[in-house]
Amino acid sequence: MTAFNASYLKIEPRELVQYLLRYAEQSERDCVNPQELMTFLKLDFLCFNFARELPDEAKKSIAGGAPRALLSFDDRLIATDDSLDEKRTRFSVLHEIGHYVLPNHEHTLYVCDDAGLSNTTRLVMEREANEFAADLLFLADKFSVEANTRPISARTIKEIATKYKASFEATARRFIQKNFRDCMLVVFKHEEGSCAPDIDAQSIWIVRYCVASPTFKTKYYEKISGTISPEAVAMITAPGHDIADSYRTEINIKNQSGGLNVFQAEFFYNTYNIFCLLTPTE
Repeated sequence: MTAFNASYLKIEPRELVQYLLRYAEQSERDCVNPQELMTFLKLDFLCFNFARELPDEAKKSIAGGAPRALLSFDDRLIATDDSLDEKRTRFSVLHEIGHYVLPNHEHTLYVCDDAGLSNTTRLVMEREANEFAADLLFLADKFSVEANTRPISARTIKEIATKYKASFEATARRFIQKNFRDCMLVVFKHEEGSCAPDIDAQSIWIVRYCVASPTFKTKYYEKISGTISPEAVAMITAPGHDIADSYRTEINIKNQSGGLNVFQAEFFYNTYNIFCLLTPTE
């Protein structure tokens, strides 16, 4: 008699997300409640000052950044640092829930820092836990339907971020990743020292990373490079501007054949990054 192949019994992360949302009664909510998920999983929660109270041996479990959240399997405990704001605490808890339920993540202790919890982490298990947390945070397919039935705009992203109690940047990324339409998010960072020593010089904002929808990758580009015009920077970083107070213009981007593609560009600002939504012109 042939033994069972374990691959037939493998549970996909997406199935785990759907199971948790359904049986913890989160599917019909406007936004997920991490505390109710922990109650369903019989996990306890603590919030305290990691720098002062976390044992040194636990701090050695991470690559070197400041610890932000932890999961102890033996104690069935999730803890977060008390310096985190509400949105970062929510995501950190969901990240640790990902470690707790995902197959092959059964370690005695996880101590996660900012690098491991960022979207740029290269650690496989941290990336898997981040993806799982994002699926929980945005209620899986519910977000996808909403993202594809609303206008591609800064105002839409702000409204959805508020509804799901998520950060603007995380919502913007998710909005693009789950979109069936042609769109790209370009995130810019301020180039350090770009104004020194001339105090009258224009600040320079360079591409930090790009996220393209599946169809945009196929038709146009996966990533682009460049800077933002001083006019756009001045417009959207002016005091008193809201995220939804965007600046729209058309821009030309060179394609592989040497020609130019024309896009509608919408620039907006969240006080530390400048974002741009790119969509093809009609």
